[in-house]
Amino acid sequence: MSRFVPVAAILAILSGSVWAAQTDWPANVPKVDITPVINRTEVAKGIYQFTVDSDGYVEELNSTAIVTGSDVLVFDTDTRPSTARAILAQIKQITPKPVRYIVNSHWHPDHWSGNDVYMESFPGAEIIANEQTREFMLDTAASEVTNLREYFKGHDKRFAVKMASGKDASGKTLSKQELTKAAYDHFQFRDLVNEQANLKHVFPTLTYTSEMILRHGGREFHFMSVDGDAAGTTVLFLPNEKVLIAGDAVVAPLPTCGPNVRLHVKALRELAKLDWDVLIPGHGPAFHDRTYLNLEVDLMDEIDRQVNAALRRGLVTIEDVQAAVHVENFRDRFLHGQHRPSNDDFPVYVNTIARTCYLNAREGQEVHQSDLQ
Repeated sequence: MSRFVPVAAILAILSGSVWAAQTDWPANVPKVDITPVINRTEVAKGIYQFTVDSDGYVEELNSTAIVTGSDVLVFDTDTRPSTARAILAQIKQITPKPVRYIVNSHWHPDHWSGNDVYMESFPGAEIIANEQTREFMLDTAASEVTNLREYFKGHDKRFAVKMASGKDASGKTLSKQELTKAAYDHFQFRDLVNEQANLKHVFPTLTYTSEMILRHGGREFHFMSVDGDAAGTTVLFLPNEKVLIAGDAVVAPLPTCGPNVRLHVKALRELAKLDWDVLIPGHGPAFHDRTYLNLEVDLMDEIDRQVNAALRRGLVTIEDVQAAVHVENFRDRFLHGQHRPSNDDFPVYVNTIARTCYLNAREGQEVHQSDLQ
């Protein structure tokens, strides 16, 4: 039933062609093609998961196309228009049917920056989102380009130092492979910033608050608002096909958390109760059982428990509380004992979740060690 098709996105980025963007590629590392690679998987009949391996600042990013009897629904539109354009080209190869509905799972820009690409081709389409998500989009869209541009300035300086020294910020000497990966990430991010600077934001046109059912084209779509890694996240459940599209309520290979960890955990438990055979997360491969979902719940629960225990022992600062959280026993359960980049990321993800638990427990009040000196 499933098939996996690698698709090269043969595109020119706004800063020029892919190779033109690499004219200042560091001389001490091998050149590699920075064109995003898009993989297509048919997870159920007429339901296609498109995964972008790396797209500027995100990895294994998913967009899903659902072909109905009359048209197509697309769930999430990626980080940049060029990526959305490559995926739309694949959809047009799959079916001549028009895109009728576009769904934005939440307000983070890697999930809706391609809206305009679809609307240009299909101006009659409706964009569906939770009403709270639309408000977040309206409030953050104008500042996002500035945020990315300012962050890139620092990123550019750190990259230059890394390439000149051959070492990371901790002083560790980087292998040629690690330097090449750093260059790949850097130039992809630069192209993303250039595209975002010219982005036309197109906002949802059809919103709901808690739940909405759409019966269309021979399929039944259940939209539900949950607390994922953003409040007001839309997940889409197709009960007849037993497919759940979770947005960033579920993220792999390591979990992210939303503004309220306990509400996020509650949402994950509710999603686990639904009768699905396939779960498409916001990032990562599709899942066919509840192992990863339950692992996310267990990790978040354990971090929350340890954070609250630390606070009740009298720890005050965020640094001390984070240091009191010990969940190394989860590392191999997530990474299956393999050493890969996310292996080094594990403590970063844990500290992020621990900080959120800390803020939840203290109603947003954060104390740093420097505040007590």
